[in-house]
Amino acid sequence: MKSNSSEASGPAAAPKRLLDGIGSPADIKALREQDLPQLAQEVRDELIRVLSQTGGHLGPNLGVVELTIALHRVFNTPRDRFVMDVSHQGYVHKIFTGRLDRFPTMRQYGGLNGFLLRTESEHDCYGAGHAGTALSAGLGMAVGRDLKGGNENIVVVAGDAAFTCGISYEALNNVNAHTKRFIVVLNDNEWSIAKNVGAIANYLNSI
Repeated sequence: MKSNSSEASGPAAAPKRLLDGIGSPADIKALREQDLPQLAQEVRDELIRVLSQTGGHLGPNLGVVELTIALHRVFNTPRDRFVMDVSHQGYVHKIFTGRLDRFPTMRQYGGLNGFLLRTESEHDCYGAGHAGTALSAGLGMAVGRDLKGGNENIVVVAGDAAFTCGISYEALNNVNAHTKRFIVVLNDNEWSIAKNVGAIANYLNSI
């Protein structure tokens, strides 16, 4: 009795993930737009798979997958700079900047840091671990760049909780019409360690 070809050849190999072909942000730019939802799902699957074993900030990173894809499609790190407040939502950025193979070492001894770290990658321009510092740091980078005559983009990603910090208000107060290519992305995920309070929180919750 003849066996059919599928039985003879054994089980079909699992299709290669799009994610496995992402070694740098340039690879994200090379993808077709219709492939981006698949990439986003593969990233989420990888986050859940790895962080269920190592621990880490799962929720914040599940919430910024599409945002991080969009940032790397539009901007060009390390020339352009991404300043992520707290930086615990930077795991997807790490995956897209050549650290996928080391991702299972997240928060392990000798492995990837749980936050962005300047000594870990040229794509990490700022290391943090406390909320509210990104706007001020990003503004400082923008002013320094302007003094040197540069034109790279400074992109700050900050959550709604970070906008209740005094240092964020100071930064916003010092942004003026002459500060060019300084982009602030508000990640209004309605999430903070404790209940977010105050006028800014109330306003964001109302829109």
